[in-house]
Amino acid sequence: MSIELTTEQAEIIAVEGDGVVMINPQTQQAYRLVREETFRKVQALLYDDSQWTGAEKALLAGAAFSKLDDIDYSHYLQEKP
Repeated sequence: MSIELTTEQAEIIAVEGDGVVMINPQTQQAYRLVREETFRKVQALLYDDSQWTGAEKALLAGAAFSKLDDIDYSHYLQEKP
């Protein structure tokens, strides 16, 4: 979904540039308005949607298994050929 800027908002962005603060008048919640390319760059730095590696899966499983009890589950964490 996208929302078209008003003329006033577009003028403010032209003067202020990226990162304009917008306030929701009903909730007083603040939002930052940034350019699409800026958002994509930050998103790429913070969000990795690639497939998990075997090592990452093993670390996650190890952390989960360690919460269960005192039994050693390490043999379940070895990658299968």
